[in-house]
Amino acid sequence: MKKRIAIVSSFFSLCLTISAQQINLTSEGLTLALSDKGQVLEMSDPTSGKNYLAKDEKTSLLQIRVSDKWYTPDKASSKSGIISLVYKPVNIIVQIKAVQKKTHISFELIKLSSTEKVDAVIWGPYPTIISKTIGEVVGIVRDGEYAIGMQALNPKTIGGVLNNSEGANETRGSTALPQSYGSSLQSFSMDRSKDRILTVWGRPKMPVKAITNETVLGSKIALFGCVESEVLTRIGAIELAENLPHALIDGVWFKQSPETGRAYLIADFDEYTVDAMLDYTNQAGLASLYHEGPFKSWGHFILDTAAFPNGIEGMKACVDKAKKMGIRIGVHTLSTFINTNDPYVTPVPDKRLSLTGSSELAENINASTNEIPVVADFYFKNIESSTLRAVKLGDEIIRFREVSSEKPFKLLDCQRGMFGTKAVAHAKGAKVGMLFDYPYSTLFPNFELQQEIAGNLGRFFTETGVSHMDFDGHEGCLSAGEGDYGMQIFADKVIKDTKHTLVNGTSRSYHYYWHLCHYWNWGEPWYGGFRESQGDYRLENQPFLERNYMPNMLGWFLLSATTTVEDIEWMMARAAGYNAGFALVARYKSLQKNPNTSRLLALVKLWQEAYRSKIFSADQISRLKNPENDFRLTKENQDWKLYPFKKYKFEHEPKTLQPGEPTFSKWEFINSESEQPLNFTMTIIGNEGKIVNPWIEMDGYFLMELSGEYEAGFSVVCDGSSTKLYNKKGEFVREIALKQSIPSLKPGKHTIKFDCKFPEATDLKIRFITKTIGSPEVIKK
Repeated sequence: MKKRIAIVSSFFSLCLTISAQQINLTSEGLTLALSDKGQVLEMSDPTSGKNYLAKDEKTSLLQIRVSDKWYTPDKASSKSGIISLVYKPVNIIVQIKAVQKKTHISFELIKLSSTEKVDAVIWGPYPTIISKTIGEVVGIVRDGEYAIGMQALNPKTIGGVLNNSEGANETRGSTALPQSYGSSLQSFSMDRSKDRILTVWGRPKMPVKAITNETVLGSKIALFGCVESEVLTRIGAIELAENLPHALIDGVWFKQSPETGRAYLIADFDEYTVDAMLDYTNQAGLASLYHEGPFKSWGHFILDTAAFPNGIEGMKACVDKAKKMGIRIGVHTLSTFINTNDPYVTPVPDKRLSLTGSSELAENINASTNEIPVVADFYFKNIESSTLRAVKLGDEIIRFREVSSEKPFKLLDCQRGMFGTKAVAHAKGAKVGMLFDYPYSTLFPNFELQQEIAGNLGRFFTETGVSHMDFDGHEGCLSAGEGDYGMQIFADKVIKDTKHTLVNGTSRSYHYYWHLCHYWNWGEPWYGGFRESQGDYRLENQPFLERNYMPNMLGWFLLSATTTVEDIEWMMARAAGYNAGFALVARYKSLQKNPNTSRLLALVKLWQEAYRSKIFSADQISRLKNPENDFRLTKENQDWKLYPFKKYKFEHEPKTLQPGEPTFSKWEFINSESEQPLNFTMTIIGNEGKIVNPWIEMDGYFLMELSGEYEAGFSVVCDGSSTKLYNKKGEFVREIALKQSIPSLKPGKHTIKFDCKFPEATDLKIRFITKTIGSPEVIKK
């Protein structure tokens, strides 16, 4: 006989079925069955009846860890919605509250017969046969029709694989993982209520203090299934049902709002230039004006009085001006990084600065001692990762060159009273703590101070109205020794302490934080030319964003005083192809100096209007995604015109020929379009070396002599009216003066000859690309 307990709501009727063999739980989109030993027997779509559980993979509802060994349950039973799991080898009983709701089934660990013994738990891993799309961060797997997902329902429940002592995810995400049989879903929680010795962010044997009452109790997940097209709507419903963060933009859940993932301007405005920068932001149709560094120091987040002489009120005035224009104000910081000029460091260092470890002072020292005797050397050696090499001794910070290799151990060449602290005498036995630092010459907080810093940020945003930030340097939270939990709880507090919607991105991706985060915008402009800097990385990110239900974002691009129309058109074509946001880094002086600023910003606005209005066909979108393709876009009345460019690519390499034989390369192409300016780019390809005196001959009569030396990575760009030289980072170097005007490119066949001198044996080669603009593709909207 089966005993059926009905759980009825006003909108849906669900039931928990118990038999001698198994426990059945059901929601609208998922049926789950457990054996009498707590093993998962079924994960089915109730509509089709298809079981998506990988049959040959054994898994239990919950694993527990006791004394570094994992255990699965030996017995399972259920009464009044409480599932009891028995782990006989360690004599532990676990109670889990199972709640069946229309949208999902939730499981919460509510009781342990021995809380002290269990130091970690794992939900799953739950094996499925789905392999088509694996959302590793969001924790959802889908096959084109049906999706199964796991959601961690609080910050203490970490989506992903537990694979190190601190619980830090070493990949972008592992809540869902591809497997040979399909995929798996998993989450974990750890007991953090005891002092621990861990390897933290590569620092071995770091002492980590207990967090009061932070045990595995309360670990909680949701499992759900639904039609693939309804996944986002289902997650939104789960958020509301479980009281998860559920931020709105203009009354719409931000995960479904067209405002999420919009492009923004990163700049260096102040109280005096904010009006001009807001005007630039408006000209480009961008959502936010984001200050790249408004703070005098990180930690307390004190505004730089040179830019904001009126402090908080000055920033608030900027926010008020922006709000009237429908623009957000944002600020950039590095999460928990602490500058050495911050009050947490100077003049008296906070006792809660993170230490990788400590020893004791072996002897009394005075205020001028420059060799500090310590009892043990462990935390002061092998510290290549440390750039400050600083220790905290009482209220003094001391920097040292190295620790002696033999006893008696001493910190050598010490610099006393650093960062505004005071050099004083210290007694034998005093604690000498190695400060946890970062190559940006910054320090880190312990967990308690980390949460205080989160409060500082929340208070700043609330007081000023600033409503946009990135958790850049989010990984700095790892320094507290709490892994992903530390990062999630930090962001959670910042956002909860901010009394308005805070649009935010991050340098890392985390499962629970997905519910808080608006975008991941990765790709930086500092490592090459406008198109080349992390170009592949930017595009490789797009499938990752899509499979994790995040808006497409292309990263940061630098608009300098010499950025061209062609550069902006290239960037915006990619943005249109992916329907992507981006950040445009444009300093005030660069915008003032670039002669084409108004046109460039107008192009940014025009392209955004086009792709946000969804005017492009599937074929056009496919071509717009390809970074090899260039386009021009115009709008006349209500007609849009998309002009494709056709490229002709050629290469020239060193030749070894008999004396006197010409070494030039000869290329041919046909301009099948109308007469237009000659447009080409010549790039020296290679890591090092140079070429000398290159020349180009067009159609047997026009000779362009580019006298001088040109280094590897440099480019010569001709737009038909001028010829310019750019370095390997895409930075403008100079304009190249020509003896005569550049001829236009008439319709028909053309011949190009090219040669240069290679002064030494080299693997350099020349890439020569000329392009012609084609007939417009008219788009009526």
